[in-house]
Amino acid sequence: MATRPTRPIDTATRVLQVLLVVAIAESFVHYLDNTVRWDDYTIDDPSPIGSWITRWMIPLSWVLFTIAGIVGYRRFREGRFPQAAALLGAYSGSGLVSLLHYVDIDLDDLSAFQNTFVWADVALGTAILGFAIWTALRAGSRSAAVPSPTPA
Repeated sequence: MATRPTRPIDTATRVLQVLLVVAIAESFVHYLDNTVRWDDYTIDDPSPIGSWITRWMIPLSWVLFTIAGIVGYRRFREGRFPQAAALLGAYSGSGLVSLLHYVDIDLDDLSAFQNTFVWADVALGTAILGFAIWTALRAGSRSAAVPSPTPA
């Protein structure tokens, strides 16, 4: 079986690896807790935003967000920076959406454990969004530096 040659991992790739490993593990715990302790995160008369979310959406969204993050990482490793930026930006929503917990409930309605994972999710989502923006800017500066072909 032929193996693909691997290139050395640069600092940016290592940062992305660490961010994604931590974010995926942290969000797994948070989304699992959301699913198992659904009643802690909801109220009887939710806002329009809260009424739109149902329990089954939590694990499904975790899977879809995680796929976007993993594919975004692969695109980054391949040097396909515009695609990587878009996918990583989509994945960052996995953490940023956690702010919506506080639309219908107060901070005091959740345990310290739950609040810790909500805010860790937000922080990691913010960090990954920052990385996605940096990646998009990096892609833009590289394409601006490459002259366009002249017609023959």
